[in-house]
Amino acid sequence: MSDLDSSVALAPDPKTVRRRRRGSMSAVFALPLLAVAGILVGAWSAGVGDTCGGPVPGCSSLRNAGDIPVTVRAVIDQSDTETLVEGGERVLLGDWRNGVRVDHEQCLVVEGGPFWDALTVIDRTTEATGVWHPVDDWGARVQLHDGACPETS
Repeated sequence: MSDLDSSVALAPDPKTVRRRRRGSMSAVFALPLLAVAGILVGAWSAGVGDTCGGPVPGCSSLRNAGDIPVTVRAVIDQSDTETLVEGGERVLLGDWRNGVRVDHEQCLVVEGGPFWDALTVIDRTTEATGVWHPVDDWGARVQLHDGACPETS
């Protein structure tokens, strides 16, 4: 009474398949989060004694993107000194008194902020004296121009 061909073998009794235990999903997320937290704590503790007081441990930098050298105040390890930064050079800044000198008959274009996207133009072409323009703890990219300021777009 069998409808099956005698050449077809019957499957053995089904066995219970045991799967290996996987780690919990929380471990998948917790381990990377712990690693990131450890890196941040290490960076914070390494910057505890620094004098910069910036938004992240360490000091900001200033890049002279122009051709005219700029005078920068408060370069790291030389507190309250002035340093001349040639065109295309970058320096580290320290302390909260960071500044760039803009003399009379000059124009300074500053790109500052966290992403250097905050544009400031200091036009001293009609003034009889120069000024120090502060640079925040984010640092900046600067261009000094003799004479009139260039058109900004």
